[in-house]
Amino acid sequence: MPQNTYRSASGSSAEDLFIELFSETFGAEKAGYLYSQYHFYDIYQNDRFADFFLESGARKIAIEIDDEASHNKNIISRNKFYDDLLKQNSMVHLGWDVFRWAVKQMQVQPDAVKDELRVFIGSNTSFREVDDYLPTQRGKAIDAFDFRLKEHQTEALKALEEMRSKHETIALLYHATGTGKTVTAITDAKRVGKRTLFIAHTHELVEQAAQTFGRLWSKVSVGRFVDSIKQPDSYVVCGSVQSIALNLDMFRPEDFGYLIIDEAHHASADSYQKVLSYFRPDFTLGLTATPERSDDKNIIDIFKNTAHKLDIQTAVEIGELVPVRCIRIHTNIDLTKLRFNSVQYNIRDLESKIFVPERNMLIVDTFMEYVSTKRTVIFCASVKHA
Repeated sequence: MPQNTYRSASGSSAEDLFIELFSETFGAEKAGYLYSQYHFYDIYQNDRFADFFLESGARKIAIEIDDEASHNKNIISRNKFYDDLLKQNSMVHLGWDVFRWAVKQMQVQPDAVKDELRVFIGSNTSFREVDDYLPTQRGKAIDAFDFRLKEHQTEALKALEEMRSKHETIALLYHATGTGKTVTAITDAKRVGKRTLFIAHTHELVEQAAQTFGRLWSKVSVGRFVDSIKQPDSYVVCGSVQSIALNLDMFRPEDFGYLIIDEAHHASADSYQKVLSYFRPDFTLGLTATPERSDDKNIIDIFKNTAHKLDIQTAVEIGELVPVRCIRIHTNIDLTKLRFNSVQYNIRDLESKIFVPERNMLIVDTFMEYVSTKRTVIFCASVKHA
């Protein structure tokens, strides 16, 4: 893969260098929409991988990072030259926009590459997650007319009411993924009845919340504030933290009586702190399934009290989540010093740590002992590691 073969002047891989330039152009939070080594089939149904892939509105965009030889058929072999042409033509045949940059160009002319990114991809972008990477929604939609809270949700709502009766103004709801913490928060906001601002860090979470608000609190207007969509006057505003933080002048500090912070373990980030310090709601609720942060910052310092807790083990015990049988293999590998580029760990760092023959054999032996008769998905660091 390209990230294994090219090195930039700074010592980082070509892939890392491109992600750095992309982040400087569109913002670090948008780098999460870049999909590295995106799989597709060429016209002969051969496996292919685009260096990067992203979707912007209806556009599908492939990005290829080349060395100088990739553009000169007198330097590379004839087979390689025509194979690259087939790959590019196949991407165009799929309806993708295909753009290519050279490693040397990114090293020597980074500003020019950033300018070209803005021209080719667009300055006012609306990136979105690629459907192929998202799990199929198998649960039925929430029906506001046939909706019953679970016992743990009722307990959480009671705890929140008790906190407000004691004049507390901020709390954390710590519920495992899949146990309905967003529904609990929306139900509480509806009971309070004041203008509500819901903040998340991705377009998809904003959209999901807006749809759920619309079903559960249908008597008020629900608007979105993300990317190019700006609906600040709705009674309920669901927005991305990036869009809200960049457009605080469109709001007054006292506009909202209830503030919900989704994925609250991100709340110590600068963009969240900017939003939290600006607004003056009567009550702020943080939602999280993972209160522990990798940077050792304690979100309880921000949200003060946990209104209600439902961890994975308890959720399994009460039947809210299916039991999980987990077999852990101890290999004594330290991953704390790996470099991270906003999208993924540095591939060379990762391979150097986990590509150990004895470790690979231990994993295979354990697999053979416990699950060799079952269809299996195995997540690896790279094609070479797989």
